[in-house]
This record gives sequence, C-alpha cells and structure tokens, in this order.
Amino acid sequence: MRARLVLIFLVSCGGTAATTPTQSAAAANAQVHTCGNGDTTHAYDLHDPDGDEALVPCSKSGARDYSGIVHIETIPEGVHITINATDDEVDMGALGSDVKNRDAVIVYPKGPGSKAIEVPLMKTKDGYTGDRIIPFEDLDKLTDEGTKLDVAIFDHDKSSGQQSEELHVSVSVSAGKSCEKAFEETPDTMEMGKAQEKDLSADQLGAPIGSGVVTSCGLPNDASSDICVTMKDGKALGATIAVTPTNKKVAACIDKAVRHLKYPMSHRPNRIHKKF
Repeated sequence: MRARLVLIFLVSCGGTAATTPTQSAAAANAQVHTCGNGDTTHAYDLHDPDGDEALVPCSKSGARDYSGIVHIETIPEGVHITINATDDEVDMGALGSDVKNRDAVIVYPKGPGSKAIEVPLMKTKDGYTGDRIIPFEDLDKLTDEGTKLDVAIFDHDKSSGQQSEELHVSVSVSAGKSCEKAFEETPDTMEMGKAQEKDLSADQLGAPIGSGVVTSCGLPNDASSDICVTMKDGKALGATIAVTPTNKKVAACIDKAVRHLKYPMSHRPNRIHKKF
C-alpha cells in the first residue's frame, strides 16, 4: 500500500458579511475564525511521514467569515493539493447558490507572476472542495529552500467582477538539505588527545547505495543518475540527485531512498558520489 504524506494548513480569512435580523447570535458568532501569522512561509518536507499543520492569516478585508483547509501530500506523481473551503455568507444564502461562478482556487507552482493553475471549487454539503496535482517536473527545485507554492483561494471567481475576499498561504516544498549544503554546514571536529577513528573508503561509505535504489525508482535504461550524499554517524545529512535526461519524479524517489539508508558509522562528516 502506498504511503501518503500529508501536510495540513488551517486557513482563516476576513470577510464583509453583515448580520441580518434573521440571523441568530450563534450564527453571527460562528463567523469568527482564528487567524495565523501573515509573515510566515510554511515548510513542507516531501519525505516527512508525519506532515504538519499551521494557521494562515485572515483576509485584510474585514470580518472573519471565510475559512478553509488546504491539504498537501506527496504522491508518486508529485504534490497533491486538496482544498476544502467554507464561506458563512454562502452557507446562510447571502450570496446565492451559483458556487462555480463565485469561488475558485489559484495555485502558483513557481510563485506569483508565473503561470497559474486555476482550480474551481465545487459545492459539497459542508462547503466547497477542489484538488490538483502538481507534477514533480513543475517543481523548480527539490532541495534546500525548495520550491515556493502560493495558494490563493477567492470567495468569488475573478471573472465575476465582484469584490472578493482572499485566503492565502505560502509553503516551501523541499526534500531537505542538499548534499553540498549539508557538507558545508557540518564541521569536521577532532578532539585532542583522543584516538581518531580510521577513515572509511569511498567504496565503504557508498556501499549501501546499490543499483537496486535506482531501478526500484524506475530510472530509464537510457538515463543516468549522479547521487551525492553527505553522511555522519550512520545517517544521511543531505542529498542531491541529478538524473540525465532530467526526470524529477525519479530524482525525488531516489532522494527519498538514499536519505533513509543506514550508512557506515563515522563521527566525521563524509561526502560521497555514486553514478548509475
């Protein structure tokens, strides 16, 4: 069974709803939602099996009636984004029932200003939902700062001409430190008066990375891979995978595999390269 990695962002936002005489005090109070820190860019680890969650900021437009949850999970094809949103104004009939023309989600795989993906939100009994898969090939970078995704959820379709509220969350999608950065940031310390352990050869250090790692990830017969891993104390501290011709889906799979291997014990940082 395929393991699915999930990251949940709780989204809360402002609105402009006015309480009508027919609304109860309980309904009015239900329109107030908690807001997160607007200055935060959340981090999503492509290989983290536990996921994460964070509140995102409310809209700047006023009352807090528009909210949602954005799920981000890693699947074999790439990053799967699922949006579930609710709007108290619509739930109480203030905006009508034509949800298709009023609510949409726009995902920016490479940041605002680049080509966007529009994801319509469809009506459900609890609100609206929509989803989209961003293929690995659309992720600009897999390591270090990764690829920043900006998700904007509007309570009206942008083509409607109506003023809209917006929920917005930014997340950096990354597999972790690159091989190069991990090696640069890990000091090689030696204790005076203490017997130093014997250096391990490149063959010993790279022994856990066998051809099965790349074949299990579907490396094409006409492609090659260059694997760089920085390790210490038997664990990978960083990895960089280059596949030629470029194949980020295979690279992400190999990256996950080599980060979870057990390596020969050494208290000194070591960096090794293997090619297949």
